[in-house]
Amino acid sequence: MKNEKQENNRTSTRVVSRRGFIKALWIALVSISLLELASVVIAFLTSGGRKSYAGEKPDMKILGKLEDFPNASVTPFRSDRLYLVRMDDGGLLALSLKCTHLGCAITWNEDSGEFDCPCHASSFNLQGDVVKPPAPRPLDIFPLHIEGGLIKVNLRKNIKRKRFNKSQLTYA
Repeated sequence: MKNEKQENNRTSTRVVSRRGFIKALWIALVSISLLELASVVIAFLTSGGRKSYAGEKPDMKILGKLEDFPNASVTPFRSDRLYLVRMDDGGLLALSLKCTHLGCAITWNEDSGEFDCPCHASSFNLQGDVVKPPAPRPLDIFPLHIEGGLIKVNLRKNIKRKRFNKSQLTYA
């Protein structure tokens, strides 16, 4: 008789109480949530690196003909992440559209004549200098070249700067 009971205990399945099931379910859900949170934090911390493109961008890209950009104009090139600014005197400046505070995309405000960051309210003047913080420094610029009446920009070489200098302008 004793052998029969031992045999039944070995072959019978373990019964899980409702409380035990709910506890196991909570542990699984919290574990999944923590893994998801960790992946979001890791993605955020590593997102500032260089983006890879399906077809790598060329070093020099043609923005257009010089005569297509009138003096005192601002032209966005969203896909290239820059604004082409043509000053009153005809000088050209390629400003990055990435705010130097946390990297949000700036927008040109025609009414105020400034570039505004929608994330933290930084503002930049036409030359890219900080007008209103929290941005710590001016907008980055890209090197421009004018060849045969065409404006070309080097998209791989953004230049960090401390302030605007007239030598940063490109003239035809």
